[in-house]
Amino acid sequence: MAKNNLIILVHGMGTYEAGTMTKEVKDGLDAALKFAGHDFDYMQDVEFYEHNFGIILDEIRKAESEALAEFGKLGIEKSVINNINQYASGLSSDKFFYTHLLDVIYYGLTFWGERLRSHFIDDFITKMLASKKSGQKVHVLGYSLGTALINDAFSKIYRSGNVDDEHLSTAHHKVDHYWSIANVSRILHELNDIDGANPTSNVVHDGVGGCVKKMTLVSHKYDPLMQIKPYARQPQNGRFQRPSGITKINTHDLNGYLSHPDVGLRLIADIYGGDAGIDGDMLRKGIENHKNATVNSDIDGLEDKWQHVVDSLNDPSGAIDSVKVLNEAVNAFREKIKALIDDVTPEDGK
Repeated sequence: MAKNNLIILVHGMGTYEAGTMTKEVKDGLDAALKFAGHDFDYMQDVEFYEHNFGIILDEIRKAESEALAEFGKLGIEKSVINNINQYASGLSSDKFFYTHLLDVIYYGLTFWGERLRSHFIDDFITKMLASKKSGQKVHVLGYSLGTALINDAFSKIYRSGNVDDEHLSTAHHKVDHYWSIANVSRILHELNDIDGANPTSNVVHDGVGGCVKKMTLVSHKYDPLMQIKPYARQPQNGRFQRPSGITKINTHDLNGYLSHPDVGLRLIADIYGGDAGIDGDMLRKGIENHKNATVNSDIDGLEDKWQHVVDSLNDPSGAIDSVKVLNEAVNAFREKIKALIDDVTPEDGK
């Protein structure tokens, strides 16, 4: 028998084997509960479904030289294409660029982006119609590049009034809750400029005319990718959260996001309400315990570091060069975080 809540998981940049995102989400939620000293079976009425667009990206990476050559179809200067090819030749020593930032280029600047959107649209419409027919609630949890995919796909398929096999109704097929973790939709919209998909004004919101009943956005203060054109549209029925505690070198990490009690516990409460047994005192306790486990330090000047990247996004060739700069800056940022964490020993109690 199907459970009452279907949560569609849409992963971020990089390669995801089947079950990887489910494990990351569950590990994060388990950690959030542990910080609060609470025990609750959040899977009792929840079914996870993973949409893995990374399978397509893996195919693209395997045909790397052919893939990069496709930039020529975009009218990008040959010198820039050669530059990218030269850079790509050394990707074996730079996994972050290979499996992460190159995905941004593929999705935002090549025709493969439309293939990824079509793949997700077909999958999502099938799941939504089947779940609505059975009375199952449909939730979506998107992370990183997945939030751009969701933003663009929903902008294409949702409409008011009459619908058909390729579209959904904003009145009758709303997503019950959309948890948007590390939303990069504005960054990608600057690259692909899909008509009607501007995150500042499109249908992906929880207000009047939106395709979501409740929308929660989570953006870590020290996530470097959240410094570039950050999502700032305020939810009407949900919330905007900005945790700041640093527990991992990779502040863009999904597990790190969900393990914060103010994020993970509230997500569980979104599904189960008072039945989850999560109250204000428990939330405060969990947040305090999490705070004691974090490295808290002001990192100044990060916004300035990204400004030239932001300024270049209107020019596709400049954007590609800037992605390379972004990669170097992210690595430098991660090294700074690592130095902070290495300075904190278990005896410090931080």
